[in-house]
Amino acid sequence: MTLVEFSPSGGLFQFAVQLGEALAARGHQVELLTGPRPELTSRHPGFRIVPCLPTWHASEGAGDARLKRRLRRVARAGQYHLAWAVLLRRLARTRPDVVQFSGARFPVDGLATAWLSRRRRQGSPVLVTLAHSPLPFNEQRATGEVLRQNKVLHASFGLGYRSVDSIIVLGEQSAADLRAAWPEVGEVTVIPHGDEGVFLTDDVVPAAETEPVVLFFGTMQAYKGLDVLLEAFRTVRARRPDARLVIAGAPSGDTDLDALRRTADGIGGVDLRAGYVPMDAVPELFQQARVVAAPYRYANASGVVELARTFSRPAVGTTVGDLPAVIDAEETGILVPPGDPAAFAAALLRLLDRPAEAQRMGEAARARSAEGASWASVAERTEAVYLRALAAGGQADGIGAVAP
Repeated sequence: MTLVEFSPSGGLFQFAVQLGEALAARGHQVELLTGPRPELTSRHPGFRIVPCLPTWHASEGAGDARLKRRLRRVARAGQYHLAWAVLLRRLARTRPDVVQFSGARFPVDGLATAWLSRRRRQGSPVLVTLAHSPLPFNEQRATGEVLRQNKVLHASFGLGYRSVDSIIVLGEQSAADLRAAWPEVGEVTVIPHGDEGVFLTDDVVPAAETEPVVLFFGTMQAYKGLDVLLEAFRTVRARRPDARLVIAGAPSGDTDLDALRRTADGIGGVDLRAGYVPMDAVPELFQQARVVAAPYRYANASGVVELARTFSRPAVGTTVGDLPAVIDAEETGILVPPGDPAAFAAALLRLLDRPAEAQRMGEAARARSAEGASWASVAERTEAVYLRALAAGGQADGIGAVAP
């Protein structure tokens, strides 16, 4: 079987690697096709990472001047189309039983998937899309709109979703969003996000033994509510002058980094670390934090919340998307309405003021993750999706090996 992830670093790539290794542990031969210089290597003999696609690391050039970013987007559009050409040629040669794509971001994703579907013979390969974010985010402009309103994008995404044999999403709300946008799609299966055990290297420091530190981790995008978090932290600092907020991640195209710095400096106690965070630096960030902040205005499943659960940290999040499914209110964290700085500040203060409660919630979060989000469980459920699609296509022999 073949997994496809165009970016060779970041959360989606890390997800694909962990899934690939877990599928290989179930006895399958798995390859992950990706871009150059992948940030992880395989730890399982049945799984290999093939850096054959002419793509790039998403963090490259983050924070550059606007004109430079625009010029780079033009060049990358050409690269991305070339990557699809390389991918289609390789799939024609290797002829895997199953190909799983990592959702869609651009029109070519839907169009190329549809082309591949129509060119295949006797239902092979089975095509699966794992739609991390079923609806397209507005990533480039701070327009106030979380989702991109684009008829071409909507039509191409719909064509791609209709052309695959099965769609996997990571939460019930994501499934509902997808079906609402494209009612005619076929099978949609909900499988939870796996844990982030790939980051664990040492024993986890208990949350109660940390300083009063709040962590915001991940790409800085408008929909994630950083403005709400900063306003909330202004209130936190008024009550707890010793509190600190760490913001770590690469800025997106819709983030005004200079304005963000000015706001952070005006509040005080904010450690702004703009730029991609290498994997070996991630554990320390979570080990030093007492609570993880997810002030999102919109959300699907969150890899950041899964990181919090893996590191036994409670999360303060919002009642949007699939967050309530992974933040059990009052058990593994606290949920507040989106866009409410006062409520968010109160939740942060509660956990900063009560380290024992933060530790109790964090330990419960890790236990919930171990119960329902192990990669062994995720791989078993993903395999079941593949086998149903193979059986529906008349391939009763199941999943074979990938040609070299």
